Amino acid sequence: MVREAIRGDQGALSALYESYSEELFAVAYRLTVSSADARDVLHDVFCRLPDTLRTFDPKKPLGPWLRAVATRVALDLLRNERRRGEVPLRELVDEEVRAFPVLDSIELERALSSLSKDLRTVIVLKELGGYSHGEIGELLGIAASTSARRLSRARTALHTALFGQ
Repeated sequence: MVREAIRGDQGALSALYESYSEELFAVAYRLTVSSADARDVLHDVFCRLPDTLRTFDPKKPLGPWLRAVATRVALDLLRNERRRGEVPLRELVDEEVRAFPVLDSIELERALSSLSKDLRTVIVLKELGGYSHGEIGELLGIAASTSARRLSRARTALHTALFGQ
């Protein structure tokens, strides 16, 4: 299917979208805290997918690779917003977000959105994306130890946001 998608086969691209769009939307949403931005990330990932897949190693699983691609696109979007001085809209309840079964906890989403971008990014990548601190460090350009510290601070902040302690 990957080879067909590289050639631009619409059936293969549609199958990949059906298989991975909810998961990639969830990653993008948790990083950007905006369903509009998450949709933009998803759009960018799948529009560029035929070219991007040329760098994919078929000996490795596709899901984690696609999550890494979506993460990079989301982080690029956040960097560009910061450069332009834009502030993402914080949506408390969004029917489109609730339509995705992966995003079943509004409280968790609110708690995640209350974290700083740095803390939110690390906890999403580590706890929800399954990345190691080394991989997170590579993606974000930080040391693995910095990732571990941010994760600890993010867990504490999330606990406080969720349970008030």
